[in-house]
Amino acid sequence: MPSFTIVTTSATQGSDAAEVSTLTDEFSNESEALGYSRRMAEEMQGMAQQLSLDFDYSNVGLYDGDLIDEDLDPAHPALLGVWILDDEGAEFLTAEEFRDSATETVLS
Repeated sequence: MPSFTIVTTSATQGSDAAEVSTLTDEFSNESEALGYSRRMAEEMQGMAQQLSLDFDYSNVGLYDGDLIDEDLDPAHPALLGVWILDDEGAEFLTAEEFRDSATETVLS
């Protein structure tokens, strides 16, 4: 079974701190890993609503491979995509879309 690494980053408005956690597990395929990461994103969204938190920069990143001991960021070549969380819900961006949107934000 292939391994995938899921990185959750949670930050709320008005806070300089962000909580980052990393999980590596084996899934039967990329689709199963994507579904699991989607459920994690939805759970984070649900907790934020229960606690009346506004997200600042929160996401769930999905990487291909067992990367638990590596420093991961969106530039890592194993990034498959990112669930972006905001008050509207969770939206999945592929690695390419995420990198393009980050570049557009910097250039704006």
